[in-house]
Amino acid sequence: MALGDAFLAEGDYYRAVTEYKKLTIFFPDSHRFPEALYKIGMAYYRGGDYGSAAKSFAKVRKTYAASHFSDAAFYEGLSYGKLGQHAAAAVAFERSRLFDEKHPAAANAQLGLSLNALEQDDFLACRDELEGFLVNYPEDERAPAVKESLIRLDEYAAMPRKSPPLAGTLSAIRPGSGQVYSERYKDGAMAFLVNALFIAGTIAAMDDENYALAAIAGGVGLPFYIGKLYGAANSAIKWNLSLSNNMRDSLSITLKFNY
Repeated sequence: MALGDAFLAEGDYYRAVTEYKKLTIFFPDSHRFPEALYKIGMAYYRGGDYGSAAKSFAKVRKTYAASHFSDAAFYEGLSYGKLGQHAAAAVAFERSRLFDEKHPAAANAQLGLSLNALEQDDFLACRDELEGFLVNYPEDERAPAVKESLIRLDEYAAMPRKSPPLAGTLSAIRPGSGQVYSERYKDGAMAFLVNALFIAGTIAAMDDENYALAAIAGGVGLPFYIGKLYGAANSAIKWNLSLSNNMRDSLSITLKFNY
């Protein structure tokens, strides 16, 4: 354990894992077995191997070691969040919160639930969790930050969203206009210019009765035109995601919570 702790402190995470695993293999009945599993999870988490971290923290939970259960479930939730597995993250955070509601990890887990909901653009669930934090932990030093976050969340809810179907329809009518609607002006100008060149080339070839060239120009230009319709819809989706991501980052900073 001491050698593993030294490697963990130095940031040599995988050597730390090796030392902690030695304890679990050679001393499976040790009272420090759950602690070793927990620190294996922390080493993986700090090393960015979130899949292995989640598995290690889940093993801690299964020992039902009260001294590590809440922390392990909380970091399991963070690990799943890093992996984009939001449903699994929510379950882990809820386990942490309910196992011991007075444990420091329980308050963190409630914040994790709120940011996990925002990650899925579930504004109402995010708001409910923040309000629940104020009810469950009114004396927590982060309560003022949570109140400020609720104000920011209401401002976020009032922000206009972009409609992907509308963006695609606009680009179908006039190439590039869907991108302009999503405020991607350079992409819109490029889409309009390239489509205009293909259309002009096709028309000019037909006027010269060069139908083979017209077919080539139209055949090359049509996939580009269709692709830009999907591009316009995706630009609207990216706009909405950027709002959500910016709000999540803002709340993380306000709450001093790295999610």
